Amino acid sequence: MPVQKGDLIDEGKQYDQSCRMVVEVLEGGAGFSKIDCCGNELTEADKVSAAAEMERAGSDDVTGVIIDESKNNPDSCGLKIKVVAGGAGLSSITCCGNTLTIANDAV
Repeated sequence: MPVQKGDLIDEGKQYDQSCRMVVEVLEGGAGFSKIDCCGNELTEADKVSAAAEMERAGSDDVTGVIIDESKNNPDSCGLKIKVVAGGAGLSSITCCGNTLTIANDAV
C-alpha cells in the first residue's frame, strides 16, 4: 500500500546508526518509492503508528521543512512531506520517478 496522508516514516525503526529522521506525509504519496537518509533507504516498511521517543542525532536544521513534489513536478502524485524530527542526513526522496531534495523542493 502506498504512503498516504498522516503516515509517519521513522528512520529509527530499522536504523539505530542514523540521524533517526521522522517524516509525516501531508498529501499525496501514491507514487512514493523511497527516502535516502544517512545512507539508508526508507520505504513503506518504515511506516510507524507513532514516532518512538528516542534521541535524534545530528543537527535539527531540517526539522519543520516541508518538501512538496508538485512544486517542480506538476504532473506528479503531489507528495508533500514534513520533517518532524532529525533529518540531518536527508539526501533525497523518490516519488513518481522524481527526485526531491531540500535544495529544490522545500516550500
